[in-house]
Amino acid sequence: MEKWVRERSHVYVRHGGKTARRAMVKRLIAILEDIAANEKGVKSPSQVGRAHIHRYYARHQRLSATTLRDHFYAFRLLWELLGRAGDPPRPKDGGAPG
Repeated sequence: MEKWVRERSHVYVRHGGKTARRAMVKRLIAILEDIAANEKGVKSPSQVGRAHIHRYYARHQRLSATTLRDHFYAFRLLWELLGRAGDPPRPKDGGAPG
């Protein structure tokens, strides 16, 4: 999965803030590896769907609201790389308390 993301995100990383965009790609790779480890049958990023993302948020509901927001932005990057219309699911409000 890492190779797939790095190949397709090359142009994304080359524009804008390099440090932030590299961090976004690393975050997306970590998220996809987590999904592949916890969801049966997911072997490529193109197999990740809305239900997988909802279950990912459920597994990581203790994260802070800011971290969940950053993960949503990583999912938006995935949607862009896959050429999907619209936005991926957003995390539920909250995150970890205080």
